[in-house]
Amino acid sequence: MAKSDSKKRAEMMAKEWKKSQSTTRSLNDLVEMGLLHDQELGGWRASEGESYPDPRAGEIVVFEDFFKRAFGVPVHPLLQGLLLYYEIRICNLHPNSILLMATFIHLCEAFVGIEPHFDLFRYLFYLRKKGAVGGSKIAGGVYLNLRDGMKNRYLSCPWNTSLTEWYKRWFYIREEPGSAKFYDVSYIPEKRTSWTDRPEYTGQVSELMTLIDWS
Repeated sequence: MAKSDSKKRAEMMAKEWKKSQSTTRSLNDLVEMGLLHDQELGGWRASEGESYPDPRAGEIVVFEDFFKRAFGVPVHPLLQGLLLYYEIRICNLHPNSILLMATFIHLCEAFVGIEPHFDLFRYLFYLRKKGAVGGSKIAGGVYLNLRDGMKNRYLSCPWNTSLTEWYKRWFYIREEPGSAKFYDVSYIPEKRTSWTDRPEYTGQVSELMTLIDWS
């Protein structure tokens, strides 16, 4: 039975993931851009040619384009909280959703002068399935979207930039202690009520919206 289960998992992974095109050279390019620590400090490993992720003990799987959109290890507490709340994994997110979160974090910390506010984020955004990105339900299977009516009240940024085959540029990096639950590379997300639940426009949410309202 164990062999059968293992075979089924391998077949599913080969279907949901694309062969990696992430090379030592492309990762060193990220290092030169200041987006990734060098190999010794960051503990990363290229995965070029691998059909699907098979991390070693102490490794997690990430995408190159995440780092081009301000992702970093250790994972920011807001992102950790959202992954737990939505019951998704980091590989389920599209790189543009990483950019959206990074912008929100910077807005809260640099402009408002507060820690990123969990309920304010949920008031502004919701989660939805993106469909089969590159034929996958795992890599980029969900994405964050600005809620109706918020377009003129929030920052105007090109969130949905086009990326070509970003899901092929995955690689390994040293695991942040205690973060394994965020990085299950075989997890297919299922829609939850939490994806669209919205806090009331009261208390801190209404006060903070007044501060960041761009209308």
